[in-house]
Amino acid sequence: PRDGGDCEEMLERFRKAGVNVETLAEQLQDEGAKSFVKSWNELMECIDAKSSAIKRAS
Repeated sequence: PRDGGDCEEMLERFRKAGVNVETLAEQLQDEGAKSFVKSWNELMECIDAKSSAIKRAS
């Protein structure tokens, strides 16, 4: 079902197919966190650069 009501069944099918669901979940969370931090740092650098430009212009 679209509501995810069969999630346990699907996870079990993945396990039977040889997918380590726990390891995969950990990897995806780690990659997601690293991606977020990278984007956050880029945003902060952009804000800092624009803030510095405004200060120089005034």
